[in-house]
Amino acid sequence: MSAKSASIVQRIIVWMIVLGVLAGIGYGVWAVSRQMNKTYTTVDIGKGTFRVEVADTDETRARGLGGRQELGKSEGMLFVAEKDGDIPIWMKDMRVPIDIIWLDAKKKVVHVKRDVWPDNEPHEVYHTPVPARYVLELPAGSAKEHGIKPGVTARFSTGAQR
Repeated sequence: MSAKSASIVQRIIVWMIVLGVLAGIGYGVWAVSRQMNKTYTTVDIGKGTFRVEVADTDETRARGLGGRQELGKSEGMLFVAEKDGDIPIWMKDMRVPIDIIWLDAKKKVVHVKRDVWPDNEPHEVYHTPVPARYVLELPAGSAKEHGIKPGVTARFSTGAQR
């Protein structure tokens, strides 16, 4: 290999390294900004307190907890609807079992589906028999452990209401 060819190869390698580093930095910034853009609130319900991610946009509601490998004992997700109605829930891309709790506009529990496990396609869709404004997804067993049942009222920290 001539000196000129070796110089060209070295430049290509340097540029590949630089581009790889820039791509890595770009991905890191994207991942951090995505995490920082999440909204959280605290939900007190039954005998439990949970730190939950708020899903109040079409994108966050569609994604839900899908893809999560684990869900901490006092973690979950709060889906906030624009208005009262049927808020269907499915287990697409879910990896962990959950309890699904539907609440009305006054934050009173109107329906609970316990121990819902991830399923295969076609995914079962879970509905509430009465209109709801919020849906709370918590780790499976939370409803039983914390006495969460129809008639119980939840309290949210500010920022999760519409």
